[in-house]
Amino acid sequence: MHGEPFDIAWKEAGHESGKPLIFLHAMAGSSTAWAPQMDSLAPYFRCIAWDMPGFGESADAPDGADMPWTVDTLYAFVTRTLNLSSAHFVGLSVGGMILQHFAARYPEVAKSIAILDSSPKFGFGGASKPAEFADPILADLAGGTSPADFSESMIRAIVGPDCPEKVKMAAIQSMSRSRANGLALATRLIAGHDALEQLCRITCPVLTLAGAQDGETPPSYAYEIAARIGAASVTIVPQAGHIVNLENPDPVTARLAFFLEHGL
Repeated sequence: MHGEPFDIAWKEAGHESGKPLIFLHAMAGSSTAWAPQMDSLAPYFRCIAWDMPGFGESADAPDGADMPWTVDTLYAFVTRTLNLSSAHFVGLSVGGMILQHFAARYPEVAKSIAILDSSPKFGFGGASKPAEFADPILADLAGGTSPADFSESMIRAIVGPDCPEKVKMAAIQSMSRSRANGLALATRLIAGHDALEQLCRITCPVLTLAGAQDGETPPSYAYEIAARIGAASVTIVPQAGHIVNLENPDPVTARLAFFLEHGL
């Protein structure tokens, strides 16, 4: 069943006649986290960065919202709110997880996808259990931990050792646009994520990219996603941790531009 229109807010740059390029942020971010890429790519694309439900000015997700609901909500946002038949997509972390499911479910809508600092499955290759990740976060949020405090703690834990303080502060400010509802949704999506059986269904051009210093979703995950898709390019960006697009934006933007032009 296709999703129903949902109250999604977004940032936009470029011309309406440009090729649509849709950005999906991480749990550690919001629509404003894509500013370097949108500024550079706006002359060539219609750049659209959504606020995931529960982030920024988007409405709160309903209780129990899960990955299928989020994927269908993205579909409705693209095809009904934006009135597009297809688009290029870029997703970071949980945004990249959403795209893995989205491109497999709606191949006619995904012209290409770029998956940044993401994973094919929660805890892939390790012993991490979903509840061990999700339960403490959900308890903190239910206990009243503010999004601002939560954001600062998370950002400082996941960036690479070379990340400048001003970049950390920009990331914290972007993530602080979240609410407990959105952080809880992102937590559930991450903990429940498993696209291992779906990646082979993705038929559009795919780029997987990771920060060389990413300890959350290491470069090996990017290679694993690409291998399971079977026809994807992999790029590892130096001097960057989990928020690769802000920690080292120039090579990320240049690689995205080449991929979007050539599909390689």
